[in-house]
Amino acid sequence: MRYKTRRLLAIGAILAIVASSGAAIATATAASGAKSTARGGLIGAVTSYLGITAKQLRVELASGKSLAQIATAHGRSLDGLEQTIETTVKSRLDQAVTAGAITAQQEQKVLTRLHSHLDALVGRSHPLAALRQGLKLKVRGLVQVTTRYLGVTPQQLRTELEAGKTLAQVATAHGKTVAGLEQAITSAVETRLDKAVAAGYLKPLTEQKILTRLGQRLDALVNRSFTH
Repeated sequence: MRYKTRRLLAIGAILAIVASSGAAIATATAASGAKSTARGGLIGAVTSYLGITAKQLRVELASGKSLAQIATAHGRSLDGLEQTIETTVKSRLDQAVTAGAITAQQEQKVLTRLHSHLDALVGRSHPLAALRQGLKLKVRGLVQVTTRYLGVTPQQLRTELEAGKTLAQVATAHGKTVAGLEQAITSAVETRLDKAVAAGYLKPLTEQKILTRLGQRLDALVNRSFTH
């Protein structure tokens, strides 16, 4: 699972460019049974142009850099990077047209849309990088919210949890209410989700589903022991 996540980060920024250009590529690769090959080919073309390995690309994307920034950092031009991507995508689409998976008209629509969006897409930090960073901060953020509400340090909280206490018991021991603790956690999660919706990474309906599910499970979470 860890390997898949790392690889997704490396290919996600590049494939998002293609995906945003329409469904024709997905149709073509599925029809030809060469989805992984297509991904590998695109990554290979980009990393070859940049003069770095796929691992280096993944690390730099994870740090929040855009593809354009990575290209500049390695002495490569933005025009050259975009041309590499367009050429590789066109090559894949040409193969799909020849195989009968898509029409020449569909190919042209994808290429036109790709060209019109390429500047913006290579110039931004990919959502997967932000998501990965967000996952790293999630636990830390919840700990901060909990300790702030309870009036204890992270070390104190960890010590009490390791002793077998639940979050509800820790809250009660420090003169706080369980309802207040749950509200603090819910508010913190909602704030983070609101930011994700505002940034376009999450749909409002998805946010509501997450909050509903959280509400259904919060009692069990704060009343469970973390020692087993």
